[in-house]
Amino acid sequence: MDGERTIETGGAGGAADHGRLGPGRVGIIDVGSNSIRLVVYERASRAPLPVFNEKVLCGLARGLDATGQLNPQGVEMALANIDRFATLAHNMKVTSLDLLATAAVRDAADGAQFMRELTSRPGIKAHIVSGQDEARYSGYGVMCGMPDASGVMGDLGGGSLELVALGQGRIGESTTLPIGPLRLMSSGKSDPKRAVVDAIEEVRWLREQTGKTFYAVGGAWRSFARLHMEQAGYPLHIIHQYDIPAEEARAVARLIAVQSPKSLEKMPGVSRRRVDTLPLACLALDRLLAALKPRNVVFSAFGLREGFYYSRLDEAERARHPLIAFAEEQGAGWRRFDLSPSEIFDWLTPIFGGETEAERILRIAACHLSDISWNDHPDYRAEQAYIRVLHLPAPGMSHRERAILAMTMAYRYKSDSKSGMLDTALRLADGKGRSFARRLGACLRLAYNLSGGAPGLLPQVERSLGDVTARRLESAAEAFDLKSVIVTA
Repeated sequence: MDGERTIETGGAGGAADHGRLGPGRVGIIDVGSNSIRLVVYERASRAPLPVFNEKVLCGLARGLDATGQLNPQGVEMALANIDRFATLAHNMKVTSLDLLATAAVRDAADGAQFMRELTSRPGIKAHIVSGQDEARYSGYGVMCGMPDASGVMGDLGGGSLELVALGQGRIGESTTLPIGPLRLMSSGKSDPKRAVVDAIEEVRWLREQTGKTFYAVGGAWRSFARLHMEQAGYPLHIIHQYDIPAEEARAVARLIAVQSPKSLEKMPGVSRRRVDTLPLACLALDRLLAALKPRNVVFSAFGLREGFYYSRLDEAERARHPLIAFAEEQGAGWRRFDLSPSEIFDWLTPIFGGETEAERILRIAACHLSDISWNDHPDYRAEQAYIRVLHLPAPGMSHRERAILAMTMAYRYKSDSKSGMLDTALRLADGKGRSFARRLGACLRLAYNLSGGAPGLLPQVERSLGDVTARRLESAAEAFDLKSVIVTA
């Protein structure tokens, strides 16, 4: 096996970029080695928001290395469910429906026949994704969710492992290796673990990427992240951008790699569907971390599907920050006043001089989300805003930044939000982040009192303020360790 080159197989409809996405809902059917999945996104946006997501386990790659053919039962199940998915997509008014077939289909002798069956289905654009494009799209997927990603991405599927170097918004060297756990377990090879170790050792360009971040993609590694969360008592069960030290990841991976299925079934957080494949997935993770010596491991919920989607956005849309895009689009539905987020942002800019770029992005997002709980009961607005933002399906922010944004919304609605309510966010954010959240939340609270939600009134602070507004001015000043004074020009 030559780890230096990208191993790829061409085929019908080889996936290049297939034109820009238009308006309307976007559907993608992902035909993998173990499962097929339909995801429908609300619109072509920099922040992809799934409105439907369903997976069916078919096991197309089971026995592939031994027979050279797709699993016949898996083919039958896949075709029946693809027909069902197409019907669902049509009734959801999807305007673009693409099917992406990856390692199992491109490597099977009867893969072309399977694709001919699919191309006869109306309304589906079916593509066999080459190994090179699978790596590229998975890399794009990580960049879609984390625009500043820099390091190496690994996407472990049932049939293959894609490796891609990422940095400065670009895709670097890539390699595809046929060492997916499902494929190896059904291959009949006497030592599938040796196949994993040998394949990774042959990818010599990995040695040029040491000391950076490793981005883990794929269902098996997401299962590993859930297991790690359970063991660590981590307070937030969101996989996307879950970040752990590399040595810690290696220690747990080495432990899982030698466990039996019966032992794994007893561990909290391990899906029964993963007990057979998780040890091999952990072995691959351990070997990659040994080669890369990264600082940390970051898990991505975005991968092939989101990367294919991202590649078809126009340049202006791709240039947007995903968190700001999400906040703009979702915040518009929560807003009740004519006061624009940009007016609030500009009004606050002088007092937030010296903020970092990450803080500026959080401030923009907070301005767009600042009316998120206006229609909740007044006694619960702070709590509801906090919980909603902490759990938003929004890309483009670390767990620390998510915690800061959630605390900001709590303070926007209640200046004395109790620490018990904020426990999760307080555990994830540092002192600087907590201070920033309190200051920004207090200023947002003041902005709505001063303006009444009407545009153009923020700069016109009256000398005589009502009791409530005066108290909120004092609260905002205290957040900055200042005294409030109104000066007439």
